[in-house]
Amino acid sequence: MPSLKVRTPAILRFSMFALAGFSMTVFADPLQPAAPACLTGAYRSPAGEIISLTQRPGFPQTLLATDFKGRSGVFEATGENALNAAADADNPARLAGHLSYAGCQADAIGLQFSGAGEQQWTRLPLRISRTHFMSGAVQLNGELIEPVSAGGKPPLFVLVHGSESTAAVDSSNHAFLMASQGIAAFLFDKRGTGASGGVYTQDFELLADDVAAAVGEARRLGAGRIGRVGLAGFSQGGWVAPLAASKAPVDFLVVGYGVIGTPIEQDQWQVDYQLRQLGYGEDVIGKARTLTALAGKVAASNFYSGMPQLLRAKEKFAKEPWLAKVDGQYSGQLLRGEVERARSESPQVIWHYDALTPLRQLAIPQLWVFAQDDSVAPSAPTIARLDALRASGKDKDIAIAVFPQSDHGIRSFALMPDGSRKYLGYAAGYDQLLADWMLQKPLSAQGQERMLAPSALRF
Repeated sequence: MPSLKVRTPAILRFSMFALAGFSMTVFADPLQPAAPACLTGAYRSPAGEIISLTQRPGFPQTLLATDFKGRSGVFEATGENALNAAADADNPARLAGHLSYAGCQADAIGLQFSGAGEQQWTRLPLRISRTHFMSGAVQLNGELIEPVSAGGKPPLFVLVHGSESTAAVDSSNHAFLMASQGIAAFLFDKRGTGASGGVYTQDFELLADDVAAAVGEARRLGAGRIGRVGLAGFSQGGWVAPLAASKAPVDFLVVGYGVIGTPIEQDQWQVDYQLRQLGYGEDVIGKARTLTALAGKVAASNFYSGMPQLLRAKEKFAKEPWLAKVDGQYSGQLLRGEVERARSESPQVIWHYDALTPLRQLAIPQLWVFAQDDSVAPSAPTIARLDALRASGKDKDIAIAVFPQSDHGIRSFALMPDGSRKYLGYAAGYDQLLADWMLQKPLSAQGQERMLAPSALRF
């Protein structure tokens, strides 16, 4: 899962995001008004519904709205004190409507969703503390988000980034949703992104050091106000968070759509999944593994050796139709000769990283959340290893949740006639499951339905 790319033409096309949502790099239109960053936060309707409004790195004219039903929508600035979110007739999970506000100091915003009248949504009181802290010689930019009205000391999670190269501060929709439920969050821009110093990297060891430093800063800022402290790592963060937990002791661990395996295995699993989705049988899968094994050796050399052997093997299958469908994280790029691109998208990845060793050392409660139909990090191999791990000792308090009909990011989708996936929103109940588990509350009936009993692997 080096850079968690998806490029398969027919079945797997979508924009990657981890927690921030809809994140990609674009050039802003200087003629379009910017959306007010001061509206970032969580809001409650008169009926008690919650939405978050967050910034979108690279899209300064817009704000992302997200709710606990998994729905989301992009509000775009249209003029003075107003934003509109366009509807999508083919996506019932798209939030659409009109947003108005009196100013940055206002206690409420006006929201009119499609088919309903305007209502005043009250901004929830949150304590937001900005900070800069050091990880070794690198200064990192962070923020602590605390619920003001939570009873007692709220739990806190430190967000562990995926592979995205965009800022996390002010752009984590899920962090503000969690804050609305009484959970504090510490976010920081990973090195080389946003307002943090350093150079962007995918070196898990170095990133884990940064997370450990963030844990220390979160404890310092929230001293006397916060309770249990945990880590929440998503996508590539599923490699980093357990390692960070071994460096800076924490009270709990959440991992979403991560991998227990090496980055080389993840590429092979993705190729296997993609070909099976296209209808190819195990005979073709076996042939493709000949190529992914050789591609893995190229990756392990940081893409400097092994290409002649891979291209010779490719020639053996030159007339077979499945060859052009091989993609994965880097195998497809290498087969197309895109060596420099593959190297640039996976800086300093530890290709033979041992994901199990730090997990074996942990004796803290863990929640792992998977998409059953994950096209980027196919979940079945990781769930099998995790299930074996939690059966290995009494100190392994590991909960596993699986969301059906969802893809990477726990995104629900509809299957289109051409086999492609139209991504709709987050799976219903996803955010509530995260909140209830971190709060140590009984899970809802919907949440309980997603939990996987030991050794009950059904795919």
